[in-house]
Amino acid sequence: MRQDWEPEDLIEVWRQLEDDMKRVRNKSGTTRLGFALLPKFFAVEARFPESAKDLPAAAVEYVAQQVKVQAQA
Repeated sequence: MRQDWEPEDLIEVWRQLEDDMKRVRNKSGTTRLGFALLPKFFAVEARFPESAKDLPAAAVEYVAQQVKVQAQA
């Protein structure tokens, strides 16, 4: 997966829609962040990441802000 994402690309691909947010509301901390990131990654790559290093740092930061979890989690 590419690692450099422009802001408009982050919004287009990684934005959490209302249905996405419904899926993560009952999760907390790193679980919430993972449940938000994995379906979006799968939509782009047609696979799940093998490790956290596969996830673009910019996308992790962007999604973490949306689900109100620290990106370092």
